[in-house]
Amino acid sequence: MPCRYGSYALHIGMVCGGKVKIFLEPIEGTPVLYVFGDGHIAVPLVQFAKTLEFDVVVVDDREEFANKNRFPLANEVKLGDFGSVVKSIDFREGDSVVIITRGHQHDEVVLKECLSKDGLPGYVGMIGSKEKIAATFSHLRQQGISEQLLAIVRAPIGLDIGARSPAEIALSIMAEIVAQRYGKIAKQSETTFRKKEVVSSS
Repeated sequence: MPCRYGSYALHIGMVCGGKVKIFLEPIEGTPVLYVFGDGHIAVPLVQFAKTLEFDVVVVDDREEFANKNRFPLANEVKLGDFGSVVKSIDFREGDSVVIITRGHQHDEVVLKECLSKDGLPGYVGMIGSKEKIAATFSHLRQQGISEQLLAIVRAPIGLDIGARSPAEIALSIMAEIVAQRYGKIAKQSETTFRKKEVVSSS
């Protein structure tokens, strides 16, 4: 069948019935860093994250800490119960969660709610000593959190750069997030964004 556009199509290099290649480049949204806990590490952490072009959401349950005066660079500062705030968030694959609250009981609440979501963030890290982390993981296992989900958590958080000061610890955290983002360190699991798995206990 002759082309209905005739000579015009030939003039612009089009041939009816030919093939067209389409190249699609996904446009990813700005990565979001969720910081749970507004202590000394959080202040430089927000500054580093903003310099690296992350959107930042800071969460704490204390009004004297969860405010824009303390975190003027944050995109959003949420004041509220840690568990309730996590439940209200729909995480994306490119998001990161940093758990640095003032006490292990709050860390445990945040981590449990994060790992109980249908959609998991690409990075989950929690501060703490090896003993505290072991105790937290043990409690979460008793509450039905699977080993596969616990395996995605980076704890202790941050790359080992010998960090001591709050700023150095914040730097190590952002370095780990960026390194994982660009595949320089392996993710803690084969798939960090997936539907919640139901795993039978052995």
